[in-house]
Amino acid sequence: MQALAGALKRSPVLTNTIVYGTLYVSAEFGQQMFSRYTSEELKPGEQHPPIDTGALARFGVMGTCVLPHTLYQAYKRLDAWYPGNSGPMALRKLAIDAFIITPFNLTLFYIGMSAMERKEDLLAEWKAKLIPTFITASCFWVPANFLNFKVLPPHMRVVFVGGCQIIWVSILCWFKKQEF
Repeated sequence: MQALAGALKRSPVLTNTIVYGTLYVSAEFGQQMFSRYTSEELKPGEQHPPIDTGALARFGVMGTCVLPHTLYQAYKRLDAWYPGNSGPMALRKLAIDAFIITPFNLTLFYIGMSAMERKEDLLAEWKAKLIPTFITASCFWVPANFLNFKVLPPHMRVVFVGGCQIIWVSILCWFKKQEF
């Protein structure tokens, strides 16, 4: 853990990108494996469908090239605008995260994934899923980010969020596979 903390202080963007991206792809892989082994029983001679490497690649792009950078910059600015971790400061950061950063990142996720999937209507999935995903995100991220803003030092925030992503991306993968 000390090595990670040291790397975060020396090269925060690179370290956050590697850790966040790895966790993001791992969550999608875990979701695929879970779905694979909890779906309908195979008939004799049938095999499980192959791992969706295209989905892993798309989650890899989102998890390394997009989301860790928006989070890093957002949290850096929040810490500059609202220094400290007192209760009132944590609540200000939490409100901005919940009502500005989260909808922005969900928008990047749904529209970015639709673009990478070459969907004709890039906004269709976003329109259908943004509100239910946002409500679920609020239930999950508000308590997690209160701890993040109240307890953790700034250089550990994106990695903490990345750790929470294992759970959150599994939820997001579920939303992504749903038809609304």
